[in-house]
Amino acid sequence: MQASEQRAEPVESATTPSPERILLVESEPDQAIYWSAVLSSLGFEVLTAATLREASTMINAGPRIVACSSVVSDGRGIEFFLRLRQRKELTLTYLILLTSSFGQDEVIESLHGGANDCMDKGASYGEVRARFELATRVLSLNEALYKKSSELSEAMAVIQTELQSAARLQTAILPKALDYRGVEIRTLYRPSETLGGDMLGLNVVDEDRIAFGLIDIAGHGTASALISCSLIREMMDRMALVLQSPTSEASECCGQLVITEMNRRYCGLDIPGFYFTALAGVLDTRLRTVCYCQAGHPSLLSFDATRGWLVLEETGFPVGLFEEAQYFNRRIELLPGQILLALSDGLLRPSTTDPGGTIELLRVLGRPPMTSEAIVERLNGVAVQAQGPERDDQSAMLINLIGSEMIQ
Repeated sequence: MQASEQRAEPVESATTPSPERILLVESEPDQAIYWSAVLSSLGFEVLTAATLREASTMINAGPRIVACSSVVSDGRGIEFFLRLRQRKELTLTYLILLTSSFGQDEVIESLHGGANDCMDKGASYGEVRARFELATRVLSLNEALYKKSSELSEAMAVIQTELQSAARLQTAILPKALDYRGVEIRTLYRPSETLGGDMLGLNVVDEDRIAFGLIDIAGHGTASALISCSLIREMMDRMALVLQSPTSEASECCGQLVITEMNRRYCGLDIPGFYFTALAGVLDTRLRTVCYCQAGHPSLLSFDATRGWLVLEETGFPVGLFEEAQYFNRRIELLPGQILLALSDGLLRPSTTDPGGTIELLRVLGRPPMTSEAIVERLNGVAVQAQGPERDDQSAMLINLIGSEMIQ
C-alpha cells in the first residue's frame, strides 16, 4: 500500500514556536518521504536514517524525539529502543515506535522495551499531530523536572557538606576520655541523624573538682544541635562560676542552682514546645563524692562489687516546662571500683513490662569484665541495634572510680 493511499486526509501545514529535532528511522523510501513531510509540517527538524546502524550514529546529533519503524532493514525498532534506554544520557529522549500491524502484543512489548508511545502508521494526520504535540509537552515537563531535580540535588549536596562540617564541629567540642586523679570518665555519642540534639559537657574546674553535664533537646537535627551546643556551654560556664564561690556548699548545690536558673530563664522566654532534659553534677576527686541534680533526664545507674547494678531513681521536671518547678541535689559517696553511668533515653527500650526500659540494658551491662572500655563498647552495641525512624539520639557518660575492688 502506498503512503498516499493510507491517509484520507491531506497533509496540513502546522508550525510550533521553536522546532524540535527528531530522528526518523525508516527503511521504506515512500514511508520515509511521507513521515518526513508530516513531521516537517508539524515544525520538526527531521533527521532521517534508513538503518539502525545509521541511526545509532545519528543519535549523537541530539534529537529529543526518535520515531522508529517497528521493522527496519537491519533489525527491529524495539531492540533499538532497548539499546538506547541503556544509555544514561538518553534518559529523557522520547521514543515512538511506528508500526503497521499495531497489535496489542507489539504495543505491550514496545512499552516494556522503553518506548514512550506506539503509533499506527495508518493513523490520521490529526492523531499524529496530537501525539507529537503530546511528546513535546512531555519532554518540556520532563526537562523542567530534571532541571529542578538537578538544582535540588546540587542544593542538597551543599547542605550535606555543611551538615558534615557542622557534625565535625559538634564532635570536636564533645568531651574526650579523661583519666584524672584515680577517676576514669568515658563518653558515648551517636546522633540519630548527621547532627544530634543530645550534648555532653565536662570541665576540670580546679585541682579537686570536675563539673559534668548532659542535655537532651526535644527533637533532633540541625536546630536541636545548635540549641544543645549552646545550652551545654551555658550550663558548664554557669557551673564553673558557681564553683568559684568560696563557700563549702558550692559543690553540693551547684547543679541545683544552675538548673533552677536555666529553668527560670527559658520558661520566661515563653517559646512554645521548647524544653529539654538535663543532668548537672560535680565530681570531687578528693572527697570521692558526686553531687548532681536531675531535670527529667533518665536516672543514673550505679555499679559496685557488693550490690551490682542499681537504678538511682530520681524525679524532676524537664527544663522549660514549669517556672515553679523545684529541683534537688543528691550526694553520693563513691566506693573504690564504683561506676556511675548517666545516659539519654535513646539508649533505653521501655515496654509494658519494663516502663523504665532499663532491665534489658542492665542485663547487657552486667557481664564481666567491668572495665570502662567494656561498658562503653556494650552501650555502643545497644545503640547500633536501634534502627529506623524511631531511632533517637544516644549519649552516655561513665564515671569509674578506680580502686582495688574494681572487678577485672
